[in-house]
Amino acid sequence: MRLMAGVVMESANVAQLAQENVALKATVLHLETLVDKLRFQLGQLARRQFGVSAEGLAQLGLWTPAETPASEAPPPIPTTLVPAHERAKPIRRPLPDDLPREVVEVDLAPEQQPCPCCGGARHVIGEEVSEKLDIEPARMTVLQYRRKKYACRACEGEVQAAPLPAQVIEQGLATPGLLAHVAVQKFCDHMPLARQSKFFDRHGIELPRSTLTDWMLALGLITQPLIERMGEWLKTLDILGSDDTPMPWQNERVGKTTTARLWVWRGAIDGNKPLLLYQFTPDRSGEHAAKFLDGWHGYLQADAYSGYDRNFVGGRIIEVGCMAHARRRYFEIAKNAKTPGFAHDIVQRLAELYAIEREAKERNLSPPERQRLRQERAPPLLAALKERLEGHLPKVPPKGPLAEAIGYSLNHWRALTRYLEDGRLEIDNNAVERAIRPVAQGRANWLFVASERGGHAAAALYSLIESAKANGHNPYAYLRDVLTRLPVTKAKDIDALLPHLWRPQA
Repeated sequence: MRLMAGVVMESANVAQLAQENVALKATVLHLETLVDKLRFQLGQLARRQFGVSAEGLAQLGLWTPAETPASEAPPPIPTTLVPAHERAKPIRRPLPDDLPREVVEVDLAPEQQPCPCCGGARHVIGEEVSEKLDIEPARMTVLQYRRKKYACRACEGEVQAAPLPAQVIEQGLATPGLLAHVAVQKFCDHMPLARQSKFFDRHGIELPRSTLTDWMLALGLITQPLIERMGEWLKTLDILGSDDTPMPWQNERVGKTTTARLWVWRGAIDGNKPLLLYQFTPDRSGEHAAKFLDGWHGYLQADAYSGYDRNFVGGRIIEVGCMAHARRRYFEIAKNAKTPGFAHDIVQRLAELYAIEREAKERNLSPPERQRLRQERAPPLLAALKERLEGHLPKVPPKGPLAEAIGYSLNHWRALTRYLEDGRLEIDNNAVERAIRPVAQGRANWLFVASERGGHAAAALYSLIESAKANGHNPYAYLRDVLTRLPVTKAKDIDALLPHLWRPQA
């Protein structure tokens, strides 16, 4: 009996130890996953602070963290060699013909003019012309309007003066040129209004920041007809791209600074005339995207933000994913790895897909031709990529960075590969992300918007300036001309002022 009792007790102890062993293994797995995740995040933060951010350098094997010895640096990500080519000798481009020329005559000194051989007089046989660029910063002009007044001596009737030309802001000293300059300085060159105020002060002109702010708020309101027409033009297209970025603002409703969002919607009229429409919203609710897309149908390319999901119900709007978002996750893991591994392999496989896109661009293929090229070469690569992801997923910790990257790819696989359906679709949403970048650069300088009205004004001016740049226009020349013509333009003729249709007046 004692023997049996001992055996039973020993069996119970073994069972308890087995349970503890299972629990400890689960704890170890959890802690290992957590350590891997924290190391990944720490590496990202260290590179953001000290390292090179350009992915291209890493792809060439040139990236080494500043704090890591070269001997311990991560291995270079495999790359595809391309044939070498001869680089053309740089040639300085001529200066634009429309710039004014000031001729500076340069002649030999009197003692150098006689011939050094025989001492006889030499005569001019021509001249050598070279050009250098000079600049006069902030050349300001005062426009003095002198309006003649008329009166009748016979009846001493009403005195009448010629009316002032219509102005975008009727009162005050702001001309279209000054307004365009302030707007471009802030929303294109990222100079806060407080610095601009100091700039004018150095030139003896008192323009407080409050005055400049009022001008920008007024422009945001005055240009609304253009912004509304840009939205209507975008909704005539069947392909749109979207993204959003944080924008801190002083929330009057709660009395503190909160995080709003600036959305951008991008489309290309006739395939080559981009329009960029920015929208300010107090939060990131998906209702804002749904409101803009109400009644529209077509392909929408965006990241995997869940706020867009309601728009894809019913098939009226078709989701197109961004392969760059998927690639970025593996790329960050590969930069952390000390030896080549799974993430390196995935980055290389994605590079093969991008090589197809690069070839289509270099060959200047039309959308149908690009679609045929994709259908011929991309499906086998994508099938092998998916098989590799599915086979590796069970082998990695379930909540680690690699599992999250694989999960993102597989969960959005249909959207990520939808670009194969239409040659007009892009493999990624980088064009829209580039449109977001100026906002991030500006945010680093002016930090926040002071009101909701200021957010809407910023969105309107970003829309006009960035769309003008995307269509190859000088944003200052465009905005100055638009602000000059807008007060006298009828509603039916306002399309001529839109960035993709604007032409400078003679």
